[in-house]
Amino acid sequence: MKEEAISVIVPVWNGAETIRQSVRALLAQSLPAREIIIVDDGSTDGTGDTLREFGERIRVLTRPNGGPAAARNDGIRAACGELIAFTDSDCAPDPEWLANLVSGFDEPAVGGCGGIVRGYGESLTDEYVDLIRLLDPEPDGRGEIPYLITANACFRRRALVEAGLFDEGFRRPGGEEAELCYRIRQAGYRFRLVPGARVRHRHRQSLGGLVRTLANYGEGAARIARRWPEQRIDQPGWQLLRRLIALRGWAGSFRRHWRTSDARRAFYFALLDYLRQPAFLWGYRRGSRRVKGERHHSML
Repeated sequence: MKEEAISVIVPVWNGAETIRQSVRALLAQSLPAREIIIVDDGSTDGTGDTLREFGERIRVLTRPNGGPAAARNDGIRAACGELIAFTDSDCAPDPEWLANLVSGFDEPAVGGCGGIVRGYGESLTDEYVDLIRLLDPEPDGRGEIPYLITANACFRRRALVEAGLFDEGFRRPGGEEAELCYRIRQAGYRFRLVPGARVRHRHRQSLGGLVRTLANYGEGAARIARRWPEQRIDQPGWQLLRRLIALRGWAGSFRRHWRTSDARRAFYFALLDYLRQPAFLWGYRRGSRRVKGERHHSML
């Protein structure tokens, strides 16, 4: 691919503390993008002032707050690249990020490529997210990548357009990229993992922050299940209760983590193992109620 064929899109909402580092990392790529589009999704914290520091080196779009899916769609419509790369406002791609992502598009059937997302190791929660590879594309039972994470992903523009772009009914981050990727796969494309394409991400630093993130993923899964019933989770309330009372599972997790870390880490990691699925299921139940209460769903 030619350099001028790549557009990078970054949605941002109240990201004044992190967006500067993200833009600097994008400007330092060994394979420069033709354009870097930052979509300011109704920020109120001075994000716009920070972005103006970069002048004409970046392109800034502003819009009323509507969530990351809608912001990315605005960026796609404005982009001119044959390849559309995404990262987030709290991410800093490595210098070879774009070059490595682009190398994966060696066949027309490859609709998107994704890479590895790692934190900065600033907290035990940060360490745990990396330990379980929460933000990495994971192969399914057939060895295929079912979806990519937009903190570190690049798509063919035509694949995005054929699929119909992101569903703007996802107003919170969590699930919107998986839902889009299902449609891209239905259009006949497949995805590829490029391990050399690496991004640093400021993970949630607290237990509560991670639990809220997992709940958002669950809510996104409920929206996906409305469009694809085969993805539906049966009796999520019962499964939630069963997970919460399964204390033996916590003990097993503690012993497993203790083999490779100290007691403090083992206890905390086991606690997160214990809360991880209940948080997702709670979000799924919340999302199911919200979807049922909506008179119109944007993709239905």
